[in-house]
Amino acid sequence: MEKNEHKILVVDDNAKNIQVVANLLSEKGYDIEYALNGKDALQLVASEDFDLILLDIMMPEMDGFEVCKRIKEDAVKDEIPIIFLTAKTDTESIQKAFNQGGMDYINKPFNSNELLARVKTHIELKVNKDKLKKVNKWLEEKVKERTAELKIANDKLLGLNNAKLQFLRIISHEIRTPLNGIVGSLDLIKEGLTKEPFILIDMLDQSAKRLEDFSYKALDISQLTIYGKKALKLVSTNITQVISKVITDLEGKVKSKEINISQIINLDIEINVDPDYLYKSVFNVIHNAIQYSPDKSTVFIDVSHQDNSLIINVKDEGVGFNKGFNINEMEPFESKNHIDNNPGLSLFLSNQVIKAHGGTIENGNNEDKGAFVKISIPIN
Repeated sequence: MEKNEHKILVVDDNAKNIQVVANLLSEKGYDIEYALNGKDALQLVASEDFDLILLDIMMPEMDGFEVCKRIKEDAVKDEIPIIFLTAKTDTESIQKAFNQGGMDYINKPFNSNELLARVKTHIELKVNKDKLKKVNKWLEEKVKERTAELKIANDKLLGLNNAKLQFLRIISHEIRTPLNGIVGSLDLIKEGLTKEPFILIDMLDQSAKRLEDFSYKALDISQLTIYGKKALKLVSTNITQVISKVITDLEGKVKSKEINISQIINLDIEINVDPDYLYKSVFNVIHNAIQYSPDKSTVFIDVSHQDNSLIINVKDEGVGFNKGFNINEMEPFESKNHIDNNPGLSLFLSNQVIKAHGGTIENGNNEDKGAFVKISIPIN
């Protein structure tokens, strides 16, 4: 006996007819279920999955036409092929059978070979149709996935293009302004207007340093954007020493504004970080706090160890961040990022550095006054 997994429902009010058909199909390995009336047939169809239904037309209470119609009204079961078993040979009955959704019909008394051939054909058609549906569904999913990937790629390209345009605008501003200072100072020197040479030298020095600062920050941002963590050179680094160096390097600015630096460092450990990049990140955050703090105010630096992470929290007593500002939503080279319409590269670079280390950075305003920036870096 052949074996297969196809299930067939035989519906006939004559038990002998069912027995003959069931024996014939069972010998070919088909799994057979049966019903003696339309109501039982509909209950079986609702609760089980069938690959084919052999349906008698002439039955009491509910004939085969009505059974077929109700099955075809079910969106889940409507694709089950139905072959009518009928003693009717008139054109009107056959046409009605097809109109109700029947796929084929076999005249009673039927020929065994013909029945088996029709059954095999329609089951193969259903199997192929099911395979085609699965392929189509798979293709639809792949198309959706590819469409989503292309959209992401397109959005990235648009983002890069916007960043490029913003970069060019900022380049124009950031380079033109200090260059004007340099060129203007040189013109004065050429014209012999050097009664106050130290002022000119100071102008030249400030302009050159502004160009240098912008260039280094833009380069660092580009490196981190392209290479991410691969741009880092991780070594065991003492965090306390990094912060001490930052404060030492900012001593001149601290004294000029008479800022009080309050440090609370509850740990003295070494972690694997890129010391140069981490220095730049912390420097930018503390410098930003000092820059926007009023004279004679206090900047608080709190370093601690929480949940296997190094926490650096910097608070100031300034005016705070603009409403809605989020350091994690910053885009490079956008002038709107900064309170004084500068490109805000400092905090953006700090964010890039911390992300490359697998950490997080967040900002906000204090309840009383001022702002805070909190850095969190995992301790490996």
